[in-house]
Amino acid sequence: MEPGEGTTGPERPPARPRPLPAWAARAARHRRALAAAAVVAALAGGGGYLYASRPSPPAPVAAPEPPAPSQVVSFTYGHPVEPSEPGSAFAFTVRVAASSGPPVTVERIGQPSRALAVASRPRPPLVVAAGEARDLVVEIRTVDCVHVARNSGLPFLEVTLSNRRQKEEHGYILGDRYARDLSDALTRACPEDRDAVTSGAS
Repeated sequence: MEPGEGTTGPERPPARPRPLPAWAARAARHRRALAAAAVVAALAGGGGYLYASRPSPPAPVAAPEPPAPSQVVSFTYGHPVEPSEPGSAFAFTVRVAASSGPPVTVERIGQPSRALAVASRPRPPLVVAAGEARDLVVEIRTVDCVHVARNSGLPFLEVTLSNRRQKEEHGYILGDRYARDLSDALTRACPEDRDAVTSGAS
């Protein structure tokens, strides 16, 4: 039977590629190295662009200044109590509260009249933190009945306050009830007829 009539001839082995000349192999390696370097450079350049074009973080915002002590501290009149200091004409409770901000130090409690002296328990300095309330007992002693003003309208307490921002002097008016109780106590301690009594005794 002749080849081609239902049969195939013997298979030929595949042709082997002819080896490249040395100069061509070197050129191919060189081209591959250049291509790899170009890819690396492109990636690096793209990464640098992305880094440079990324949004910069927002500048830090400075913390706000704390409020002045008198803006956050309140003094509220309570009620009269029995004096404990010798010679006290009037003793009463007062609540000191701080609404917010850093702790406030009550450094001094006084009043404007030179005819009166003030003491408090506990004694200053007294630290009041935000959201805290402290109860004090304030005692007022007469040192000069001749110059005591019984009807001074709305007498107030002079208070020295401080926090990490500042120190300030502030006057707290404690209201009509405090003014009435104080006037009654000073009238008992220094009767209005004291001068007449003194003149009659001489």
